[in-house]
Amino acid sequence: MANLNKNIYIFKIIWSKNSLGLAVDKKFKDTHTMPLTTFFFWPRENGWQLLKEELSYKPWMSKDDSIDILNGYNEIINYWLLNVNEVDGIKQIIMDSSKLNFELLAKF
Repeated sequence: MANLNKNIYIFKIIWSKNSLGLAVDKKFKDTHTMPLTTFFFWPRENGWQLLKEELSYKPWMSKDDSIDILNGYNEIINYWLLNVNEVDGIKQIIMDSSKLNFELLAKF
């Protein structure tokens, strides 16, 4: 994910043992953010496909940013699959990632 600026996009995460909710916000130079996507709850829905479709409706977004967001979404899902039973699993991906920006909204 070479092009994703960690200061521009934030993955909002709802982590549970049964599902993973992900949404993406756009961050501005100050501390304000704007929702870019709705929440997609995996595995209840094909969030990757829905995210891809939602991003396609944003003509101002570069193709590289869209690809990087989709790759980030995939990275988070794969991490969740490997660490779903870890109570603090999401904290590790937040610490490990230098390319993605995360905000944990809820964990249950």
